[in-house]
This record gives sequence, C-alpha cells and structure tokens, in this order.
Amino acid sequence: MIVCDNIFLSLGGVQIFEGLSFSLEEGEHICFSGASGRGKSTLLKVLMGQVSPDKGQIKFFGETLSQKSLPNIRKQLVWIPQNIHLPVENGHALLSLLEAKDKVKATQYYMEKLGLDSSLIDKDFSKISGGQKQRIIIAACLSLDPAVILMDEPTAALDEGAIQLLINTLQSLENKTIVSASHNATWLECAHRVITL
Repeated sequence: MIVCDNIFLSLGGVQIFEGLSFSLEEGEHICFSGASGRGKSTLLKVLMGQVSPDKGQIKFFGETLSQKSLPNIRKQLVWIPQNIHLPVENGHALLSLLEAKDKVKATQYYMEKLGLDSSLIDKDFSKISGGQKQRIIIAACLSLDPAVILMDEPTAALDEGAIQLLINTLQSLENKTIVSASHNATWLECAHRVITL
C-alpha cells in the first residue's frame, strides 16, 4: 500500500536519511522512533509531499508520489501534526479549516471515544487544556475517514488514560493504515512494527 524505496535526504548539509526503505500493508501501524533530531517528523513531511527527498521513490496505492499525483494521494491521507497551536478558535473553526463542516457529528463521536464531552467542540481553544485540544484535533481528522493516518507525536499532550483511549479508538477502526512518530513506550507497544531512526 505504501512503499518507500531507497530514500536519501539532506537538510542544511546534514544527512537525514541514507537509503531508507520500508513498506506497509493496508491496516498496518508502523511507528518511527528515535532521539530528537533523527528525522521522525521530517519523514512524515516527506510522506505528505511537503519535503522532497534528494533520491528515492515513494508510492501510495501503486501511484508514485509526485507533484502531479500529490493532490489525489492527499485526498486519501490525513496528517495529525505535533503542533496543536493551529490558527482556529474552536472545533467548528477547525472543521471549516479542514473543509469538513458536515463532519460535526462524526467529530463529536470520536471526541467521546477519546474521553471528551462532545460539547467541547464549541469551547474556545484558549479555554481548554493542551490534551483536550489535541484530542479534538485527532477526532476531527478521524472524522474525515482517511485510508492513511499520519501522526506526529500523537501522545505528546496526553496522559496515560487518554493514550489508552486513543489506542483503543484507532484499533477499533477497520483497514486504516497508520504511520506515526513517537518515543512513548505505551504507544510503541501498540504498533505492529517499530523502526528506530
């Protein structure tokens, strides 16, 4: 489903990836781990087409990632960023940003699965905790029903209870392929494969 073949990337004169290759099947969860600065977040940006490798090829669903194919491939992906400081005031504004105004009920459903009161979708983001905000962002992204979920440090603002609810929610989804970056021990245990960068 996803194939990365012989990826080379250097940024600012520093070699980030050198011959990186891996593949994922539909429904698999692969997690990239390692110390800060090893390229975990950068790899997700490469998969999103935000950063182009110096060498190598990436395929989604048999289609080579390129500027031409990128719009079509992105329709099947969702990226949940590490940075939760988005330019939106609440969950409704977030859905507008995602062009998903019709996904309110689906977002509230996932919010409840993640341990939140669904009414928090109306709450000003400046009035709620980082963990609540992160879970609303995750719920909104899951409401888009993507085939592939890219998650950058998804547990960063979550306590152990919230992490377990997130794991349970993701494991209840059918045929979702997940690529994540994390160093959280609980999260690493839930992945099918862990690759250390």
